[in-house]
Amino acid sequence: MKITYLYHSGFLLEWERCYWLFDYYRGAVPPLDGEKSLFVFSSHSHADHFNPAVFALAQRYPHVTYVFSNQIRQACRRLGRDPRGISLSAQQIEQVCGSPQTGGAARVPVPEIQFLTVRTDAELPDGSGGKILVHTLQSTDCGCAFVLTYEGRTVYHAGDLHWWTWPGESEAENRKMAADYKKEMEYLAGRTLDLAFTPLDPRQEQDYALGMRYLLGQSRVRHVFPMHFLDNFSICDQYLSEYGAPEQTEFHRISRCGQSWELEEDKENI
Repeated sequence: MKITYLYHSGFLLEWERCYWLFDYYRGAVPPLDGEKSLFVFSSHSHADHFNPAVFALAQRYPHVTYVFSNQIRQACRRLGRDPRGISLSAQQIEQVCGSPQTGGAARVPVPEIQFLTVRTDAELPDGSGGKILVHTLQSTDCGCAFVLTYEGRTVYHAGDLHWWTWPGESEAENRKMAADYKKEMEYLAGRTLDLAFTPLDPRQEQDYALGMRYLLGQSRVRHVFPMHFLDNFSICDQYLSEYGAPEQTEFHRISRCGQSWELEEDKENI
C-alpha cells in the first residue's frame, strides 16, 4: 500500500486494486492508473476539506465513485444548478488530474454521488470483486468521519471529528466538546486501526494534542498520520518531543506535500 500526503487533511491511498482520495483541498494528485477504481471521500463542505475540482477526476479516469457526507448535499445542489455542469479553471483541472488541461477552463458535469448520513453503514464494490465497508461517525464540527474496512484492514479518517477546544472558549463549551468527542470515540474503543488520519492543529495552542492522544489511548493504532495543520509541519516534531507515541504505534512525521510512504501489504505488519 502506498500513502501520499497532499495537503492539510488530504491523502491518497493506493491499494492493489483501487485508490482512495480523502478530503482533497489542494496539492498535486499524482497520475493514477485508469484501470483501477478511484473512490473520492469528502467529510464535509468546508473549503479546506471539499474542493469541487475533484469532479474533474471523472473526466480523466473512467472508474470514479464519489462518497460524500450528506452535509455536502446542499453545496453540490448549488454547484449543479447549471445543466452544463460547473466551471473549473485550467489550474484546478491540472492540479487534481496531474497534467495540463488542453483548452483551458472547462465545464464539468456534476456526477452521481453517494451521500452518507452520520452513524450509518454502506458497502462499496471495489470494481474487482471485493467490498469496502464504510461506517460514518458524527463530527464534533461538521459532517462525518469515515471508518473503512477493506481486505482485513481498518482505516480511520477523522475529517473534522476532533477534540476542538479553543483559547478563550467558555469552560462549559469546552466540557461539552470533550464529552461529544469521547462519545464518538466509544465506537473505536478497543479496536485495532491499521491506519488513522487525525488532526494536530497548532491553532489550539496547548490543547493541540488532546484528540490524538485520546484516540491513541482508546484504540490500538498501528500507523497514525497527523493532519489539519496547513503549512505548520513543525507540529509533528513538537508532538513527538512532547508526547511520543505508544509502543505499538508508528507516528508518521510529515515534512512536505507529496510525501509518500510504502507500507507492507501483510495485514499483520501494516
